Amino acid sequence: MAIYGLSDLHLAISNQDKDMSIFGHGWDGYMEKIKKNCNEIVGPEDTILMPGDLSWVMYLDNGREDFEYIDSLPGTKLIGRGNHDYFWTTVKKMEKWLDEQGFSTIKVIRNNAIRVEDSLVTGTRGWKLPVDDGFKEEDRKILDREIIRIKLCIDSLKKEDPEHKLRWILMIHYPPLLKDYLKTEMTELIENAGVDLCIYGHLHGRAHANMFEGKKDENGTEYVCVSGDYRKFEPVKL
Repeated sequence: MAIYGLSDLHLAISNQDKDMSIFGHGWDGYMEKIKKNCNEIVGPEDTILMPGDLSWVMYLDNGREDFEYIDSLPGTKLIGRGNHDYFWTTVKKMEKWLDEQGFSTIKVIRNNAIRVEDSLVTGTRGWKLPVDDGFKEEDRKILDREIIRIKLCIDSLKKEDPEHKLRWILMIHYPPLLKDYLKTEMTELIENAGVDLCIYGHLHGRAHANMFEGKKDENGTEYVCVSGDYRKFEPVKL
């Protein structure tokens, strides 16, 4: 049994008006690639962590086909929220809807912690960094709220595993750091708490050049980008 990561599926089965070709020919046939690669790589006992931007639908009730697609992928899927997941409501409402639809392989992550083998997984959306172009006062307010949610994620990890015997994984949609911006308010929280692995997505096309992957120091948090097009729509083993 293994844990994989893959975000930014940007499914457009239910809403076919969205076209990802703006990000280049690498997106051609991406939904077919995702299914093919997952079926070849992931086993039924495995888990895929999906930190956001899953579907273009505006409302859950309109997204049955997209979530049917996710449910059909092998293994258990832990999903988090991305900036384009407009369908996202409360965890309780989403769990109720998923249960009503019979999508039994999808679990929702938001500030809670779920154990997967020898790991404990939590997550939140995150937000833009202050160095991002166009960062405004409203972005500062949203970022502050997301920082609070990261604290809640860490609290969930500590509550479930007070002695930190498991591997702590934080899945976040926005990158909490960039190649030229390694120390942020989010990384300070993540690293000081002892999070072992932080996975993120969001970055597409030319933005891949800005990402940071790996560890800042030997015993520190490891950062891994699992954005779909960066990974050529193949789930990466974590």
